[in-house]
Amino acid sequence: MKKVIAIVFCCIVGIVSMAQNYPLEWSVYMSDAYFHAIESGMNENKLPEEKFRNDLLDIARANLAKQIEVKVKEVSQMSKEVVNGNANIYYTSQRNLSTSVDLKFAKSKSNIDIVTGKQYVIVYINKEEACKYYENDVVMLLGQINNSITIADNYTKTGFKSKAQAELQSALSLFSNFDETFFWLNVYGMPDYRLQQYREQMYQKEQLIKSKLGELEYGTSYCVVCTADNFGKSYTKLKNEIKGDLSNSGCNFTDDPAMADYIIYIDASAREYNTINGAYFTYVDAVVAIDKQATGQRIFEDEISVKGSHTFNYEEAGRDGYKKIRKDISNVLKDNIKL
Repeated sequence: MKKVIAIVFCCIVGIVSMAQNYPLEWSVYMSDAYFHAIESGMNENKLPEEKFRNDLLDIARANLAKQIEVKVKEVSQMSKEVVNGNANIYYTSQRNLSTSVDLKFAKSKSNIDIVTGKQYVIVYINKEEACKYYENDVVMLLGQINNSITIADNYTKTGFKSKAQAELQSALSLFSNFDETFFWLNVYGMPDYRLQQYREQMYQKEQLIKSKLGELEYGTSYCVVCTADNFGKSYTKLKNEIKGDLSNSGCNFTDDPAMADYIIYIDASAREYNTINGAYFTYVDAVVAIDKQATGQRIFEDEISVKGSHTFNYEEAGRDGYKKIRKDISNVLKDNIKL
């Protein structure tokens, strides 16, 4: 009986020894946390040591790629079935994916048995590290999208409808990058609940952008064409201040007249009036008009004059006049434009 037990024990030891075709310290790579492939062999043809090792590594890499390809097919089929079942999971065909590219995550080790001269190589991928790589991509994309939404909101607040639309359209194009990233996160084993959290964030951002684009699409846009002369110098503040006043009332602005629904024309200039007791008095005159861009029809035109004063000179008096006329121009436009 003892002899039988001894024989069985020896057989078990022999089987384990044969199964353990790698150095003991590589056991960590055998877990589900890694994709791995091991190759071994005797350099019977006496090839240069480095050449023989690289040949083994090439075989191991090819086998590792096959493992990933099997996982890709598995995830592709699973995703396809879920999509057909109307679940909220995005599907990317495996035909668009390349396992060879993903071997950038692969690391390798080699070892020689000093007794037998047998050489071992392992090529492995840490799934958690690969997930972190793709997760960083998701975080970066969401950051870009959030930044674009903020920029677009600022454009909208200041009335630049066309710029806001362009920024949101650019952000919308980023969503196609999520599909492959989510796919690889699935391949490398990111937990479903975390994948779903990121998918939900992506979906919410996408719907928000589409909603904002819809609002901008049906809003009325204006282009302000303004000249303001203050005794030979351009008073550039007038245009921006008028646009600021109108944007607070919900107007959207574009710098391109061809993109505008209406074009607002302001032609203003300061002129000397008189001086009294060291004070300078001017008048700022402005012609204000609104054209409907599609037809070229002038739907409104008026003239406004405001007196300005200052103790320094006519130029400063002109500035005072522009500060006052700005409010009148804004009020007239608000009464006559389509909000």
